[in-house]
Amino acid sequence: MDRNRAIAAAIVIIVVSSGIIVAAWTAINRPDVRIGYLEKDLHQLAFRVALVNGWFEEEGISVELKVYGNGALEMDAFLGDEIDMGYLGAAPALTKRINQDIMVTILAAVNLEGSAIMVRKADYDDGTITHVANLTGKSVHIPGPSTVQAFLLRLALNQSGLSPSDITTLTTLPSFMAESLSAAEPAFVAWEPFNARAEYDGLAVPLVLSGEIWPRHPCCVVASSNSFLASSPDIVQTVIDIHVRAEEWIVANPIAAIQIASEWLEMEDAVSAVETAFNRIIFDYSVNRTGIEMYLSYLIDQDILLPHKIPLDIEAFLGSFINTTFVEST
Repeated sequence: MDRNRAIAAAIVIIVVSSGIIVAAWTAINRPDVRIGYLEKDLHQLAFRVALVNGWFEEEGISVELKVYGNGALEMDAFLGDEIDMGYLGAAPALTKRINQDIMVTILAAVNLEGSAIMVRKADYDDGTITHVANLTGKSVHIPGPSTVQAFLLRLALNQSGLSPSDITTLTTLPSFMAESLSAAEPAFVAWEPFNARAEYDGLAVPLVLSGEIWPRHPCCVVASSNSFLASSPDIVQTVIDIHVRAEEWIVANPIAAIQIASEWLEMEDAVSAVETAFNRIIFDYSVNRTGIEMYLSYLIDQDILLPHKIPLDIEAFLGSFINTTFVEST
């Protein structure tokens, strides 16, 4: 009996000690900040520029990178405490902040414009589809119902005298959109570089650029979890300082920026397509609050937000959801 008790006590000591060691190892090896971003999204070039130029190391900050397929998945990562900060679309950030109470705050913009409604080249060349109105009765590929691109498609339909019910939307990953086009599904709406790549490959042509639908519309943003914002404001400030530096560097060094983008996107074989995509994007870190409020109105109008979750005081909600003081302090 005493021998069994001794063995049991030894096991308890080993288990507890192991837990302490693991916890200590995790604390020691945890980076200063875990940042999420979208895979091969040219809108988020600023983050890649900062990494390539070594600016996080220069500031003495250790960063763990987390890559996601879309903004909704990145918001889920915030919920699961996988990331502290992230580059993602304003629309999914807004949707999941409200519907799922995923507590994040938008701190800076990443880009304006940079999307397009693309149509199958064969349909455009033979005159079948040369205007948004020609999409009546057709299916259009979108990245998701709560995305910036879905909102832009709705605006374009309205501007052409159509309603969303005049078409069918299909949720598709942008990387598969161009190859999915057919006579019944002749169009897609996506962010760059997928549009320019489809054009370069001779699969699709722009029916309308997003800047023609809504000039200077907001798109991607930098966000932080509220808990990280409260616990590590100095780290957050440094990340935003680096982001602003990268945005300004891109504007001042477009040729070098395109080279970085070509390597990152694995499009060295199509640098001209990267240049086309780059020139369709406005790199700007200033938050377009009015634009985000328009997204919110759209999400409410399309019944994408849960009715009981819709903020009663929109202005107060936006005041807590958007914090530009970090950008203003750079």
